[in-house]
Amino acid sequence: MGKAVRHGFANLINFSGRDSRPLFWWWVLLVVLVTFALSFVSGIVFAAGSMSSAFQAGAAGVDQEQIQAQMMRSMAENLGTQAWVGVAISVIGLLLVIASFVRRLRDAGLPTLIGLVPVITTLLSAYVNISAIDELREVMANGSAQAVNEAAASNAGLGLIAYAGYLVVIVCGLIPSKKAG
Repeated sequence: MGKAVRHGFANLINFSGRDSRPLFWWWVLLVVLVTFALSFVSGIVFAAGSMSSAFQAGAAGVDQEQIQAQMMRSMAENLGTQAWVGVAISVIGLLLVIASFVRRLRDAGLPTLIGLVPVITTLLSAYVNISAIDELREVMANGSAQAVNEAAASNAGLGLIAYAGYLVVIVCGLIPSKKAG
């Protein structure tokens, strides 16, 4: 794994050459772990603010529906920042993997233009998530959990488009190496 990590960092912007399957997958594992950890920590940070006010309100005997509405308003205030942090984490993950993916495509004998698929799907997903902020914030500010769930569900399909790019990376990353010709 150490070799793959050194190779990955040394070749972050090197789109030439080839990456073997093991080299590629160890690098992808590191990137997935880092982006997961960043997403997890950011989620905790954003949730902590809303939860602390809810605990205080609960201890003061505030009605559960009022607490839920207060939490929704609190989360609505941070929604834009949280969305942009999520987009930044996704783009960082993409930037860390894309050159290695292109080298892996070359090693598997596939067209390197396939490397555009995860770029396009990540950017499209980022656009969908950012463009939904105002609508979701407005719904959250009203404090209705059901309305929030409905608004989130209506935007979820396009936001999931990034997974098509992930699937392409997985499938292409599994294809065996071709002999250099």
